[in-house]
Amino acid sequence: MMKDGKFLVARLEGAGQEPQPEKLLDSYFRYKEYIHNPEWQNTPAEDIWNSKFIGLTDNFKNKPIRDVKILEYQNPAYSAAYNLGGDPRDYNKVFTVQLSGCDYDCSYCYVPKQINIADQTLGKYFSGAEIVDNFLAARSKSDAPMKVIRLSGGNPTIVPEIIIDVYRAIKAKNAGAYLWVDSNLSTPRYMESLGNDLRDILNQKDVGVVGCFKGFTAEDFAMLVGAKPEVFEQQFETAAWFLEQKTDFFVYLPALVYGNVEEKSMSFAKKLNSINKNLALRTEMLEIIDYPGATSNYERTAKLGRPMPTTDQREVFDTWYNMILPQFYNAHDLKKFCCQIPLYE
Repeated sequence: MMKDGKFLVARLEGAGQEPQPEKLLDSYFRYKEYIHNPEWQNTPAEDIWNSKFIGLTDNFKNKPIRDVKILEYQNPAYSAAYNLGGDPRDYNKVFTVQLSGCDYDCSYCYVPKQINIADQTLGKYFSGAEIVDNFLAARSKSDAPMKVIRLSGGNPTIVPEIIIDVYRAIKAKNAGAYLWVDSNLSTPRYMESLGNDLRDILNQKDVGVVGCFKGFTAEDFAMLVGAKPEVFEQQFETAAWFLEQKTDFFVYLPALVYGNVEEKSMSFAKKLNSINKNLALRTEMLEIIDYPGATSNYERTAKLGRPMPTTDQREVFDTWYNMILPQFYNAHDLKKFCCQIPLYE
């Protein structure tokens, strides 16, 4: 994933991943619009932080899974605007860098397996400076604001040097970008080895990190990612490490559960809150959609004895937002955006 100070970016063109080819900026970079809600897009600026945009839609149990949440995502649009000022809509169009290479084999991953295994013939190496140059070129041609660089994958924290290099290039080129980093929370030793060079970046207000937990229990984790059950605990240890660095840290949680949803959801919420009392409120539950790459992974991993859960994702959303969170938090806090929930005293 890293060679001669450069990082292996997956070739997206023709890979069978992107259901909307117009979002490809070239063969290696794309953009993602995180929020599509028409009411949100057109609301007056003074209402953009209104709590009416938080939570689940009316009658969500009878809607397609992608329409269950009022806003598909809150962050990075809201986290960037909250920390840097401005309108979240100015941070909604995100320049995405997709590294090739991951240490998990998630059954629901939207990335086709062949472009997620660090195959040098299916990608190209870019330095941090070259990544920022491509971002600036894309922004100059964009018909909407583009102020966020997202490091995704794969798992970019396998090669956390990319965080340092891209962040330094943002500053050197005066790019004025917010850096959003995805992590599957599996590689804390790689990050620790970079010492203060990385730590000093992770606590900056123009950097946000989201840790995507895989499964509500160790058993579910093993089924979903193909790793040993004991690795489940490492996710929480890595999340705690990010918090030790005073990182603006958020959680993604796919709505995938095998079996007892309420019991497993409660157990998971307690584990999150044992790290930080507000971490469950900084969690965004994700709907899993049948993108082309995901469908191929469903079929492939089922043959390996790891079929997808059959539990309706709407039940998982309902349990988490309407049953679990209200047992830990008051109504006032439940109406806040994730970025408005403090992690540090």
